[in-house]
Amino acid sequence: MKRAGIAMLAVLAFAGCVSAPGIRYYTLDMRASGQVAGAVNVRVERLREVESLARKEILIQRTPTQIEYYAVDEWAAAPGELIGQKLEAELGSVDEGAPVILTTGMILDFEQVDTANGADATVRLKLAFHREGESRYDRPLAEKVYEVTRTADSATPGAVVEALSRCLEDIAVQIAKDVRAF
Repeated sequence: MKRAGIAMLAVLAFAGCVSAPGIRYYTLDMRASGQVAGAVNVRVERLREVESLARKEILIQRTPTQIEYYAVDEWAAAPGELIGQKLEAELGSVDEGAPVILTTGMILDFEQVDTANGADATVRLKLAFHREGESRYDRPLAEKVYEVTRTADSATPGAVVEALSRCLEDIAVQIAKDVRAF
């Protein structure tokens, strides 16, 4: 009798494992869009996430006061790492001999925002810019909050990730314009 009970538990446990959905991993589109005309000498040093973004699950803002996360849809790496790589891909390679601007900052929003018509992707970054060789504790050349929202093609994780990639491309254009003014 005991063996039959143990065997039944084992079968149920195995069935639960077999039917559990697998994790789907996402990354940003790291191909340069070509929107930034010419390379700018910007290197992304460190982007920290606010606490709600410091996890691998993709964030969904359901209402102005309610958030949740996709259960099986996760980032392949930390959002700060992915955003830094995407911005560097957009801004181009560093021109040897030209001054380099270092960028640090905070990721304030990087998420799906549910709307009455579907889903928007929102990116908001608070960035500080320093010349290479200067301490990040020195007064920065500039500090600015960049924010872009785009409507996703559908309210699915894949469509939202695509829209987040496009948001970062728009932000890279704004960064390049600002950095050229230093």
